[in-house]
Amino acid sequence: MSTAARTPGGAGRRSNSIGAVATPHVRRTQEERTAETRGKLLDATIQSVLDVGYAATTTRRVTELAGVSQGAQTHHFPYRVDLVGAAVERLAAQRISETAAKARSLPTDPAHRTVALLDLLWQDLSGPIFRIFVKLWIAAADDPELYDRLVPVEKDMRRQIMAEAANLGGDLIKVPGWESRLNIALSAMRGLALGDAFEPREQPRPSAWPAMRTELERMFRAGDSAA
Repeated sequence: MSTAARTPGGAGRRSNSIGAVATPHVRRTQEERTAETRGKLLDATIQSVLDVGYAATTTRRVTELAGVSQGAQTHHFPYRVDLVGAAVERLAAQRISETAAKARSLPTDPAHRTVALLDLLWQDLSGPIFRIFVKLWIAAADDPELYDRLVPVEKDMRRQIMAEAANLGGDLIKVPGWESRLNIALSAMRGLALGDAFEPREQPRPSAWPAMRTELERMFRAGDSAA
């Protein structure tokens, strides 16, 4: 005799079955497949530049990392500079978006807002995204095609960063020479971030950012008192 559980309405029917109803397969559109392929290629390009630099970021390496055929890569990005250029544009948009999202939590108190704003800008410049941009800047110095692709991206990104900083600056933007002071601050941060990321040294050392932040804060306060 069968030992299968019997229920009213049918011999041998099992109750409380899981997954009895098949989930219909949803076919992706061509646009979705294209976006996925492009996304894989761009993500792989960014990771490759971070890991091995621009010179070693060949299209073959990118396709292997992305798990995409070279034919698909050539279809979307015929040349390496096209691939890297598109990756940089995506990275710049991500950089601006992440900074803007973090900015929403800045304190409203002017005494703490300056320090928080400086810390926010430092987080942007001391992370892996900045290191990728530095590697590309250096490579572009000897590569006219790459240089031409980076110029408009850098120009637009700098414009957005300055606009976002002005929007977040509160009373700071009333300080005489606000934009000049912000440019000085950004240049100082880039220099420190460059040294922290790439300077050859035997042992890691504590970051000089806290000391630099104190000096930059003093610079903005000096402008405020002179207003």
